[in-house]
Amino acid sequence: MPSHGDPPAPESAAGRWLRFLGLQRSTVGVLAMVVLVGMGERMSERFLPIYLIALGGGALSIGLLNALDHLLSALYSYLGGYLSDRLGTRRSLVLFNLVAMAGFLIVILFPFWQAVIAGAVLFISWSSVSLPATMGLIVRVLPAGKRIMGASMYSLVNRIPMALGPILGGFCIAAWGERDGVRVAFGAALALALAGLVLQQAMIVEPRSKP
Repeated sequence: MPSHGDPPAPESAAGRWLRFLGLQRSTVGVLAMVVLVGMGERMSERFLPIYLIALGGGALSIGLLNALDHLLSALYSYLGGYLSDRLGTRRSLVLFNLVAMAGFLIVILFPFWQAVIAGAVLFISWSSVSLPATMGLIVRVLPAGKRIMGASMYSLVNRIPMALGPILGGFCIAAWGERDGVRVAFGAALALALAGLVLQQAMIVEPRSKP
């Protein structure tokens, strides 16, 4: 039986790498959520202009979609920060994911360009609305010397769905066509968002508020 004077057990190589990269239970959970929800977002919403044209929306609907994207990206960043402060990280991320899932469901169930625009309002700027909560969690759970590394890991991981999502969405369109393929992509986005919701609740530990 080791005495109190015994030196601590040496840290494994995997443990040293995890500590170096700023990876712990909460940060892994939030990064996994970013990949899962972001993958669904990128494989579906990138092809909304094609879907709008297929539904008879025309050029005006595409212009409206792009205008909403830029406007909501700015507004949702502020809203995301406010709700994160008021509700806490876990509850705010649950809310953001549920809202995005409701938008995906609208697009799946109602194949009309007006419904697509309405649904897009709920999910098109998920990355912006969730960013304050995500970065706030990284700042609160990591020590001061690892916060920049945590932000760097977020930036790196966030590029994974950006790169792979459009490819997977393109495969869906190639396999099922412009109308059904986009709806299949949104179905996959809904399933991924649900998986991200379950995972974030299992892994993310709400950090204590600092005085």
